[in-house]
Amino acid sequence: MNFRIFLLLFVFALFAETAPALEYVQFRDDGKVRNEEGRIKEAARDGFIFQSRDGQLYIIERKDIISRKNDELPFVPYTKKEMLERLKTEFPPNEGYNYLSNYDSFIVVYTTSKPFAEWYERLLKKIHEQYTQYWKKHNVPLSKPEFSMVAIVFSSEERFRLYAQQDKAPLTKEQCAYYHKLTNRIAMYDMSGQQVFWEGNQRRIAPGDIPFFLSQPGSYRNIMTLVHEAVHQVGFNTGMHHRHIPRSVVWVYEGLAVFHEVPDQRDFRNVGWTIGPHVNRSRLEQLRRYWDKPKQEPPIQKMIQNDDLFRQPATALDNYALAWGLIYYLDKKYPKELAAYLKILQEKTFDSDDSDTIRIKDFESCFGNDWDKFYRDFVAFMRRL
Repeated sequence: MNFRIFLLLFVFALFAETAPALEYVQFRDDGKVRNEEGRIKEAARDGFIFQSRDGQLYIIERKDIISRKNDELPFVPYTKKEMLERLKTEFPPNEGYNYLSNYDSFIVVYTTSKPFAEWYERLLKKIHEQYTQYWKKHNVPLSKPEFSMVAIVFSSEERFRLYAQQDKAPLTKEQCAYYHKLTNRIAMYDMSGQQVFWEGNQRRIAPGDIPFFLSQPGSYRNIMTLVHEAVHQVGFNTGMHHRHIPRSVVWVYEGLAVFHEVPDQRDFRNVGWTIGPHVNRSRLEQLRRYWDKPKQEPPIQKMIQNDDLFRQPATALDNYALAWGLIYYLDKKYPKELAAYLKILQEKTFDSDDSDTIRIKDFESCFGNDWDKFYRDFVAFMRRL
């Protein structure tokens, strides 16, 4: 046998042995029939989590499966070219959609102005690069994204909210962007207001208009939101968190997002953000208001052991602030222990015990079990800020 052919067959056999077989599934999804090719990510008695070649996750119950087959081909994600073609089917050019794919890991689909979309693409690239560099310096292992990370930028809030309804994404009235763990996409709208303003004056937006938008006081919170959701996307695509695990530790992935979300007002000529860590002034003020309330039971254990406080409107803002403060404190005072804790969470699988008791034990294994002293030291450190 020709040595080159032998080598190719050996490589294919090795790859096929380690990669899951390609599955073809036809199933009912919210009243529609879908045909997807991909892989079984997790199987259960009553169904499975299916991942299509574009990275989206589908929770498929057995009763919704119409047909299913597989072949000997290994699962391989779509190339960027294939991904673009798929997106053009879903977001057609004749409906006003445009596409940017200047960087390896990202595709931006947009109906807004090109300068705004290009700014956002640069922001995504910078977040990805600096996030991975920051945590690798902490010896937290991160991987290259397996799939192209997609962001959809709508020109109006109305179109954005219609799309969010299709995603069944619960949004607040103020929310201008969100990351969806199942679709693996960010959706947002151009909240700068420039699109409408300049179009009304019959003037096209130029790249030089973007620094003006970034420098406006009202844009600060909007940039925070965009960065926050992009940090989620990068974290779930580089192995910091797992999308297919039903109960990811919310305080950690939200804490890292608020830790990195702070805009950099010195950087308006570029993208308006750098990795930091910066003191998150709005979250710090929220913490101060929380501590000024009548004395309460130290809340850290409750936040760590389960995610309930994040799901209740009365306690959510306090816990976002508390999660930021805790990540900031641990990063400053216990960086090695924080890295060890993040690695423990990275090693969790779909079947891992995720009970309240295990969550507490995971934390105590890195930071000790003297909760009263830990909380006193934490509050004293944060008050000095």
